[in-house]
Amino acid sequence: MRATYQTLPVNEWPVADRIAWQDACRPALRLLKGGSACGIKPVSRTAYARAYGYLLDFCLRTSRFDPQAAAAGHVTPAIMDAFVAELQTRVGSIARYNYLSRIERMARLLAPGTDTAWLKEVVAELEDQITPRSKVARIVSSARLLELGLDLVERAKASTNGTNLQRARLHRDGLMIAMLALCPIRLKNFASIQIGKQLRKIDDQWWIMLASEETKTGRADERPLPTILTPIIDQWIDTYRPAFLRPGDALWVSTAGGAVAYTYVGAIITETTRRELGIAVNPHLFRDCAVFTVAHNAGREMGIASALLQHTDHRVTDKHYNRGAIVEAVKSFHRIVLAIDETA
Repeated sequence: MRATYQTLPVNEWPVADRIAWQDACRPALRLLKGGSACGIKPVSRTAYARAYGYLLDFCLRTSRFDPQAAAAGHVTPAIMDAFVAELQTRVGSIARYNYLSRIERMARLLAPGTDTAWLKEVVAELEDQITPRSKVARIVSSARLLELGLDLVERAKASTNGTNLQRARLHRDGLMIAMLALCPIRLKNFASIQIGKQLRKIDDQWWIMLASEETKTGRADERPLPTILTPIIDQWIDTYRPAFLRPGDALWVSTAGGAVAYTYVGAIITETTRRELGIAVNPHLFRDCAVFTVAHNAGREMGIASALLQHTDHRVTDKHYNRGAIVEAVKSFHRIVLAIDETA
């Protein structure tokens, strides 16, 4: 049985959509022009396809799915109206706007020449309805998040009641929170970490290594993880992770088998912090928590937060960009977090 609210993978899209998307992503070759999406960054293409996949999943769950539909054939006023109605019951105003704006773009990429003026009006209305929730009440210290993650790992280790899979899941959730507390990268990167690719062990220390095409800034991001996480990651990979079905090379694996879907990585982190701390801290909020932590414990070193989150000054050209600054900022951030005594 399909899980509720998941994006439909490209290989399950209607044939016309699959062919159109493949053509849109076709790279330019010598003098041959590429597809309509070839100039879009891979990370953005992934976001567009994910949003479109959510629409198709909605159609599948509500008996609106037509496997023989034309490219972008599910983007109709009636279907979009029903889709928006469902979104209003489960996501906030910003997410609704993001979904619809990306689907509108996808419709034009899949079926160039399609009139989406009516959908652009809907997107504009959703933009006017955006009411961001205040973050203030949900900000906690990165040290507190790290403490929670480490506590979950210890509980998994000490548990004598649960099954091997239950202990493995608890260890996984703790590692997710501890790692993100110390390495607050964007969720799309965090959720898709693969062992040996984005996660590598160099001289007995684990590193997160993101290629330039994988980051929002278009710059490579290579940062060390503190040694406090080394035995925890080792234990996850060597002992707990094999308890899951078909783990492949994904760092985060699901009890259903294979990698944990992007959406569910966020849900696991958010729901675990809600349950344990009484505060729902979503993955993106971990970045705000990092800034808060630096501001309140090393206010004179706020440049650490900027480099840590890859907030670079656009006045500085790429050729002068110092990747070493990120590594030093990461190490300084780890020092600040690990020095905080949450019991004081």
